[in-house]
Amino acid sequence: MNRAVRLVIALYPRHFRDRYGPEIADLLSHSQRPLRDLADVARCALAERVRALTYARLRPYVHATTGLIAAPVAFAGAFLVFYTLCAWLFAAVAAVAGASLTAGSARLVPAAAALPVAAGAVWLAGHARLPFTSALAPAGLTLGALPVMLLVTDLGGWPVTAAVGTWGLTTCALSTVATALTRRGHRRRAVLAMAFGGLLACELAVAVYGLAVFGSMGMAVAAYPVTSLGIDPSLMGDPSGRMADAMTILPALLTACTAYALGLATTTRPDTSTPAPTPQGAA
Repeated sequence: MNRAVRLVIALYPRHFRDRYGPEIADLLSHSQRPLRDLADVARCALAERVRALTYARLRPYVHATTGLIAAPVAFAGAFLVFYTLCAWLFAAVAAVAGASLTAGSARLVPAAAALPVAAGAVWLAGHARLPFTSALAPAGLTLGALPVMLLVTDLGGWPVTAAVGTWGLTTCALSTVATALTRRGHRRRAVLAMAFGGLLACELAVAVYGLAVFGSMGMAVAAYPVTSLGIDPSLMGDPSGRMADAMTILPALLTACTAYALGLATTTRPDTSTPAPTPQGAA
């Protein structure tokens, strides 16, 4: 019963709970109808919580959530711009050199375009200040990335949904760990965890997509490095290059979203709520 009372009192807004919490707990502890009174208090607590939710308080959360959902759209647009610029640059260099743009050079265009977008995502995350824990950021990024991928991909909706969902779940768990490490002052460990774990999240997501579309485990596992680094597809069992043609934007978009989530998780402020212990012998 004491746990139930504490849980119900926790439903009240903080200012109301601090002022009337002990009085409510005392009344409930001496109640002749504990279950009925507990339900009444819970109803009043929820009503008070709703009244406390003004737009002024919700505005930072609404803005942050909207920004997270819109971020993948911005990343996709930036990638297309850099993709076009890199293609023109490669073609211009080839023309000056008196040669044509080879297939190997064309495969490097997505990788060259994704690099500045990912770097910009890390810079943007370093200047963002979310009103909630950055471990929730991958959820908003997933909601924004899914419709983008459904619009630009014509190889089926469920492979895209499965791939983006896999990335979201993996990155959410990874960001939770990285945020906890950063708050405890282990920022270097958090960066390493997000760097290696982020690559794994992208690999898993693209592998799910490749396996659903091509049905080949070898091609699915090799899809992310082939499309991200411009590796010759024939070395990975895809001589026709179908995999690289079908996954131009998916690896780049997931890489940018991962870089953004990495930056948010590793720039979380350290937890300073617990005071440092006083050394023995100090006055």
